[in-house]
Amino acid sequence: MLTYRFFFVGKRARDPLVEAVELYLERLAHYARVDLHRFKDSNPRSEGAQMLGSLHVGDLLIALDEGGKPVSTAALAGRIARWQQESRTIGWAIGGAGGLSPELGERAEESWSLSAMTLPHRLAQVVLVEQLYRAHTVLRGEPYHRG
Repeated sequence: MLTYRFFFVGKRARDPLVEAVELYLERLAHYARVDLHRFKDSNPRSEGAQMLGSLHVGDLLIALDEGGKPVSTAALAGRIARWQQESRTIGWAIGGAGGLSPELGERAEESWSLSAMTLPHRLAQVVLVEQLYRAHTVLRGEPYHRG
């Protein structure tokens, strides 16, 4: 079974965006193992060191960054189908206001963009987890995605 490790910055606060992330993580857990790591520090170097320490050898790490490669929902679904065949563990890193540390960027095998616009990190978390859920429903032919 596919495993996702999420590396997010920001305290677990009472926030509708954090609640939305949790909702989509619950939905996503029907399709893959979900492992969420939240980091409270707002220093990119400190965050990067903590995130790197939580990765396992062989994990594919994808950094989310506004300068990364744009990926469509259909392309994401295709990647997920390949990852499922490989039983990969995929790590997703979203930094805080200061972005991701250079060390984390170097460890990442890929850098993806969720939008050409700059998104607040909590909103980016919602977008990522929702899109993963959506892509899984596309693969299963479920009615959530209407695109």
